[in-house]
Amino acid sequence: MLTSNYASGMARVSAWLADALIRHRVMILVVLGLITAFLGYHASFLRMDPGFTKSIPLGHPYMQTYSKYTDQFGGANVIIVALMQKEGDIFNVDFFKTLETATQDVLFIKGVDRSSVTSLFTPNVDYVLVNEEGFVGHRVVEPDFQPNQESIEQVRRNLLVSQHVGRLVSHDFRGALIRAELVDKDPATGKPLDYTEVAAALEQIRARYASDTVEVRIIGFAKFIDDVINGALGVLLFFVVAVLVTAIMLYFYSNSLQITVLAILVAVTAVVWQLGLVRLLGYGIDPLSILVPFLILAIGVSHAIQMTNTWKLEILGGATARQAAREAFNKLFIPGTTALLANAVGFAVIMVIDIDIIQELGITASIGVAVMVATNKFMLPVLLSYASMSPRTVERIRARVLVQEKPFFRFLASFADRKKGSVVILVSIVLLGFGWWKWQSLVIGDSEAGAPEFWPEARYNQDIKAIINNFRVGIDELTVIAEMPRDGCTTYGMMKTIDRFVWHVGNVEGVQSVASLSSVMRDRNIGNNEGHIKFAELPRTAAGLGSAMRNIELNQKLFNDTCEAIPIRVFLWDHKAPTLTRVVEAIEEFEQPAEGDGAKVSFRLASGPAGVMAATNEAVERAELTMMGALFVAVGILCYLTFLSWRASLCILLPLALVSILANAVMVLLNIGLKVSTLPVVALGVGVGVDYGIYLFARTQAHIRNGLSLKDAYYEGLKQAGTAVIFTASTMSIGVATWFFSDLKFQSDMGVLLAYMFFVNMVGAVLLLPALAAWLIDVEKERVSTRGLSH
Repeated sequence: MLTSNYASGMARVSAWLADALIRHRVMILVVLGLITAFLGYHASFLRMDPGFTKSIPLGHPYMQTYSKYTDQFGGANVIIVALMQKEGDIFNVDFFKTLETATQDVLFIKGVDRSSVTSLFTPNVDYVLVNEEGFVGHRVVEPDFQPNQESIEQVRRNLLVSQHVGRLVSHDFRGALIRAELVDKDPATGKPLDYTEVAAALEQIRARYASDTVEVRIIGFAKFIDDVINGALGVLLFFVVAVLVTAIMLYFYSNSLQITVLAILVAVTAVVWQLGLVRLLGYGIDPLSILVPFLILAIGVSHAIQMTNTWKLEILGGATARQAAREAFNKLFIPGTTALLANAVGFAVIMVIDIDIIQELGITASIGVAVMVATNKFMLPVLLSYASMSPRTVERIRARVLVQEKPFFRFLASFADRKKGSVVILVSIVLLGFGWWKWQSLVIGDSEAGAPEFWPEARYNQDIKAIINNFRVGIDELTVIAEMPRDGCTTYGMMKTIDRFVWHVGNVEGVQSVASLSSVMRDRNIGNNEGHIKFAELPRTAAGLGSAMRNIELNQKLFNDTCEAIPIRVFLWDHKAPTLTRVVEAIEEFEQPAEGDGAKVSFRLASGPAGVMAATNEAVERAELTMMGALFVAVGILCYLTFLSWRASLCILLPLALVSILANAVMVLLNIGLKVSTLPVVALGVGVGVDYGIYLFARTQAHIRNGLSLKDAYYEGLKQAGTAVIFTASTMSIGVATWFFSDLKFQSDMGVLLAYMFFVNMVGAVLLLPALAAWLIDVEKERVSTRGLSH
């Protein structure tokens, strides 16, 4: 009884809204037009809004360590400029002049923490040696350095007794680095740092110093995100291509220029509303979230096609444009709004991930879908009420649509039978097993070296490769903080534990080198004992340890001012997910002494760019199942509230679940890792894919209520909504598939994945849904429970 009353109430609400919509259509159109103009004005001021801290999980324990020590030991927002001699070595006058002026240029880039700048020409680069007079320490490049061959030869000798070969100077002496850290906010204005401006300054350095003899390599987040922005701006071309492709296909599908223009207009309006509201809420568009407006356009077209198709069928049945618009709204308002809410839920659940960039993506996408209730469910019917179709066109379409038998739809409807449906279900179970098996091999994080957002031949990846191949450092630095009681630097048991830890981590596969205070103290202990190799060990007394630390300054960032924390910098060959996992596991497995001073040392993960990536990978891994679980529960509830049947809800959800699991298999086969940029795709695909099942089952349920068998009801449902569903999925898939040609590899990957999700979700809806319905839906009970109610 409650179910019947609820269904009756929803039907009355839908009918009342339909009447009010048509009755007040002029006023509604004027109001919606004014809103569009207002939001379009604000959308014109929207800008790209990249940010380093937006892409990291600040609530993760690793990031608490990062935040605690970033001011003392440096953060993860690093830029590296490498000057490489094309022929010969660096020990010539021209190269040193270039390196000196390039260092000054980096020093004065807005946003650079000047105390962090490190190169041969900065005062924090020195050496210490022992001669007959004792310890001698100087800067590698003296303050009064003159660019002549004699001074350069002295620099060569200084380098050979320093710790900087392989770190600031390449092993073969053909290149030198300039390293700097960036602050998060512009020190002059207090506003977020403009990474585009930083990257422009870096490119000026490249242009100024690259020559026939010197090549310049630049890596770091600022350069990375600027290259992403430049690639993303080229994506506007794909937006135009997607609109044109959709318009052409829609015209041939609808046989009406009016319908084509109205559907595209309403879809674009939804994008304008979304961008305007995003700007009013104080957000921008992150370059890594540039796909969201495309998705909103695709979803808008999908729902517009359903509305225009239903309107067209009413026209063919003899209704006027006004009557057809009223009936189209009445039939699609509830299932259409449910589908949009499911889309919104699909976008919103990704906000469970504690990473600002993903939460912003969830907010902006949810806004885009929410506004479609106004643009697609209210604006479009009003516009259609003013549209018209010529009698000749109506007769031509009527002959094709209403009279002719649909063999393909009859074939699909044959699966709404337990015998034939069982074959589909059996194949689905096999595919489910395959997907589950491949899912176990899914990489959490980057599956390739370099920056997987770009193609391997991209300049940024070539710069990374050149730096890694020539230096023992790079951008993939994972910093572990050794915490201990005050003055732990001069306590042998504590320093010995740290030294053992350094040896332990240094022998892990994937580690390029390790730098720490204990390593420096071992080297200095040799110097304290006339260079004898037997003393390549830590001094065992506090006095000896203190002597080994003599003249080490705080700005070298080897320890803090109370000697309660020591950074251990682990430089990796790459940041691929297996490398990070292996190193983190080795760190966590390190065995400390059970008692004594060594037991008082704790090793805290993690800082550095690779530490941030490790934290991000863990956050993504933890969020995956939570996100998908929340998504399917929420969508399931919405389906139940719409159809008042848990059986119907399962018919819609199970195909989505199968396609989602198979999506993980596709990612494995395409060598795409699960990371910040790919995790939302599955959720977005489910949110969009649920539309197909909802629209198909809504029409099928209506025909069951009118007394048809399940097979015939599904056939009639396909005739009304099937063409639109198949056309929509094909159009959306083709639109996003054009991303394959993007300059950004991550966007190309997203295009392939979304094309798969859109198209295969449609296949699941038209094949697996009727097969499941044959086993789950009780037709007689469905008729009785709904009392013949139909839209």
